Amino acid sequence: MISIRTLREFPIFEGLTDDELERIAAFCREEVYEAGTTIHEEGSVAEYMYIVQGGKVILELELELQPYASPRRTTIEVVSKGEAFGWSALVEPYTRTLSARCTERTSLIILKGSDLLDWFASEPHVGYKVMTGIAKIVGSRLRDTRDKLVSFVRGEELSLEYTPEEATLIQRIHYFVNFRWIAAIGVAVLALVASTVLRIGFPAIPVYVIAIGIASYNLIFWLYARGLTPEDTPDLVEKARRFAAVQSVVDLLALTVLLHFTGGIENPFLFYFVFHITIASILLPYEAAYSLATLAVLMLCSLVGLEYFGIIPHVHLEGFVPPDLYHQETYILAILFTFVTVLYISTYMATSIAGELRKRQREVASLRDRCLIDFNALEEVNKRLTELDRLRTYFLGMVSHDLKAPLVAVESYLQVILGGLAGEISEKQREMLERSSYRIEELLDLIGDLLDFSRIEAGQIVQEFKATSLAEVVEGSLVDVQAMAKEKGIELRVEMPEKLSVIQAASHRLRQVLNNLLSNAIKFTPPQGLITISVEDKRDCLQVEVMDSGAGIPPEDLPYVFDEFFRGRDVERAGAGLGLSIAKKIVEAHGGKIWAESPCTDDGRGSKFTFILPKTSRGVGS
Repeated sequence: MISIRTLREFPIFEGLTDDELERIAAFCREEVYEAGTTIHEEGSVAEYMYIVQGGKVILELELELQPYASPRRTTIEVVSKGEAFGWSALVEPYTRTLSARCTERTSLIILKGSDLLDWFASEPHVGYKVMTGIAKIVGSRLRDTRDKLVSFVRGEELSLEYTPEEATLIQRIHYFVNFRWIAAIGVAVLALVASTVLRIGFPAIPVYVIAIGIASYNLIFWLYARGLTPEDTPDLVEKARRFAAVQSVVDLLALTVLLHFTGGIENPFLFYFVFHITIASILLPYEAAYSLATLAVLMLCSLVGLEYFGIIPHVHLEGFVPPDLYHQETYILAILFTFVTVLYISTYMATSIAGELRKRQREVASLRDRCLIDFNALEEVNKRLTELDRLRTYFLGMVSHDLKAPLVAVESYLQVILGGLAGEISEKQREMLERSSYRIEELLDLIGDLLDFSRIEAGQIVQEFKATSLAEVVEGSLVDVQAMAKEKGIELRVEMPEKLSVIQAASHRLRQVLNNLLSNAIKFTPPQGLITISVEDKRDCLQVEVMDSGAGIPPEDLPYVFDEFFRGRDVERAGAGLGLSIAKKIVEAHGGKIWAESPCTDDGRGSKFTFILPKTSRGVGS
């Protein structure tokens, strides 16, 4: 029996009590599979779920990306120790969506799906916990499957499959073969109807033999067509076209013999030659198509001539046409003229259309190859840019940290001097030192922004999330900016419900966002102005608005206010241009969104900054 301690190591059973784990252990058994063993096949009945105790299992999916291409097994995911697979045993219709195969000696814990489902029905809270873990597995696997299919579409594996021209040619050859089955059956049925229902006299036995002959050589063609694969044949297109030409010649011979036993020129079905030549024109180059058309004309003319001169016996369709029709020169010439013109016109039209289609296919294939080359180049450039961005973030963090320490030391010395602890200083010296101290404080603020910027980009903010009351964040931010607002006589008005939903967030980071927005609002609002902070508890998010009665943001600056290092046209009052960018990154790290509107009042003035925070989000990258 599997121990509770063993089960506790698996993430799928996270949160279960010892009693619940002991119940699950009763359902478990352990089995060992050797490398190369197939545990289950895609499409089979799903009866068991598996957990890997040791070793590795690959999950595979069969993909057929082109018509008539042999299916290819593609690895979707590698399942290692502690991970589960086989969740189909718990979900209708209980059918495997992937195949599972061991790549090394593997130890598995096996649970019967029906046993688990029965227990979940009696203990729904346990079922909820376990199925939550399974949902994560399914979600991860779907993403892996999507990524793998995307890689196929991009052509990373299509190079081993058919090109568009090859796929179309193989597809039409298969259509040709399938159509011949219908033709063989149709010949036999028509012969039976003509002799029994229409009472037309002709030797039926040779016709049945010909139908059997068509079916027989078509079986050979069908077997040969299955072997047309790009892996074995570098010149697949040429080989397929030769195969199509052979089929057409054999069909023309069979049709000529069939016409001989069914009335020759008396039989209106002689125009069925046109069908074969049209199909050949679609499959073959111009020269081959016209050669086959000429061969069809020669075969029909030879048959008519041989019967006309009595070299071979003529088979008359008794009860259908006059007996001497094959000796009437006017009729013969009219039929042959119509036949030749229809045949060559059909060949011309079919080859023209097919040639244009093949040309377009080659252009599409060429464009795809160029896109693949461009995509690979872009992907390489993207990797380099990602690495450069990572190095930039690291450099910002490192340099900012190394700069901050000496500046803090200089600021401390300046405060010591200004405090008179290093001796008396003149008023002029004091003024210069105070200005230096002010500049150092500005520089320290900039370094702080750079440090925040690098930490947020590195995703560290998610680690600071905890249950947070937005009301407390707003109140704390108001305290931070109260003195600045009071100095300019600006009223801070708050519109917020008594109770707000608690969210998972980094409270001091949200306070940083509000401080930034309120500080900007105070800075750009004239004395005795009004700033309104509005908080709204919506169904799936919390929305915060900060609206001022200032001059507003110039229309040409509005699209760029959240860009890094962007400074507005009012350079005398602009900082380093990182404040709003940092605020945007903090909000987005919470899974939210922030935007600006200006003007926002009826008199065409003021600015309004709005951001929303999802109630259920645990942040980007969590």
